[in-house]
Amino acid sequence: MNSYAFGIRSGIERRVRSAARRLHGFAQSAPRPVILMYHRVAEESFDPWGATVTSARLAEQLAWMICDRKILPLAEFAARKLEGTLPDNAIALTFDDGYSCNAEVAAPMLERFRATATFFLTIDAIEKSRAFWWDELEEIVLGHNGPTLALDGEQVSLSERRGDDRRWRPNSAPRTPRQRAYYELQRKLVTRKPAEIERAMAELRSQTSAATPAKRPMASEDVRRIAGSLIDFGSHSLTHPWLTSLSAAEKAAEIRKSAEACAALTGSRPRTFAYPFGDFDEESRRLAEEAGYDCACSTDSAAVGSDSPQFALPRVQVGNWSARRLQRALREL
Repeated sequence: MNSYAFGIRSGIERRVRSAARRLHGFAQSAPRPVILMYHRVAEESFDPWGATVTSARLAEQLAWMICDRKILPLAEFAARKLEGTLPDNAIALTFDDGYSCNAEVAAPMLERFRATATFFLTIDAIEKSRAFWWDELEEIVLGHNGPTLALDGEQVSLSERRGDDRRWRPNSAPRTPRQRAYYELQRKLVTRKPAEIERAMAELRSQTSAATPAKRPMASEDVRRIAGSLIDFGSHSLTHPWLTSLSAAEKAAEIRKSAEACAALTGSRPRTFAYPFGDFDEESRRLAEEAGYDCACSTDSAAVGSDSPQFALPRVQVGNWSARRLQRALREL
């Protein structure tokens, strides 16, 4: 990095840390332990699920956390909860799916702030270097030249492409015909079994020449490159399925075999598991425990209490928020 770029980065980080110090002590009475959930770190205009945080916002959030909270590795966080020694101000950071931006942007930033985190990896996507189906679906629907797509013998109306198709604010209703088509197709596919989703995606792919999605999973070499004392890896299943749509044997394969595959990929057996889409049932919880994980995470938005199930720990999804907004969200839990 040249001195000019280094000076810019240093200046930004000084301002971020200065802002965090000003926020220190801001009406943060009686903190409660919490696990935070991130997905992507990027600039993103199409973000209906609120799964993207910019690098500037992540830096601001981390600067506040290292001043006011105790950041613990997730496995230690879960162990101390069981022991009854978890500090009230404890936070664990988790990043789901295994997107490439986690390696390219989040990992270096975590290193700069000396903050630990768990990256939950979807093994098949990384090993096969294939985009997640929901990201590919986005490109197919928004980029298709025609006004319709066929799926399962039915025509899906897209209408003509519009300039604002790719502008979708987090957690807001779809506004354009193509956004509505994407939303309905995603809902139709998400609960299907992986093989059924692949057949549906193959049918959609055959009708269009849409570009390869820019949102990509890490490559295997990215995983090995960022492995270290500050980043550990958990399993997010083999194929990121809706677990409750699977048979007991299929659930077991996704939960148990992903531990073995994750160990082969990263060099160490994962101690933690995150349910894809936050979807699980009692059988899934039992299988996660029997697979030898120390804990498993849901997407229930709540603080972690002494009575929180070890294999259904709640997590708070973090939006593209200022540090002050994040503090307010945590106070409201």
